[in-house]
Amino acid sequence: MPALQLRVDAWGSGEVTAALSRRKPIAADKVASAEARVDPEVAESIAVVLCAGLASERIAAERIAAVRPDPARSCGDLEMARAELRGAGLPGDTEPHEALAAALLARHWARVQTIAERLAFMEELSPAQISALLDSL
Repeated sequence: MPALQLRVDAWGSGEVTAALSRRKPIAADKVASAEARVDPEVAESIAVVLCAGLASERIAAERIAAVRPDPARSCGDLEMARAELRGAGLPGDTEPHEALAAALLARHWARVQTIAERLAFMEELSPAQISALLDSL
């Protein structure tokens, strides 16, 4: 089975956070703007997304013996989450956001597994392919 490469480098530096900064205000019925990025509700939503990687590794490790979470690989995501929170005037504590991400992932784990199984057979995945995959579920 080929290793999955999401090719985040294809998005460019900061593109994931920028994409979240556009989508999360809209999801909260707000205008996607520079001001929305400092909105506490939007910042907290972005922080949950950024905390989801490590949370998903931990859940997978509970269910699959071969999976070993690697917290060191999540340092950048957690630092971006802290920066988003601080930028909105909130404390930079990610623990509540990590807990919410873990709860959401656990609740929807069957869907997460379905996505992972489909991705396991793809070597590279563009942002458009990710969106199409999610829309197909």
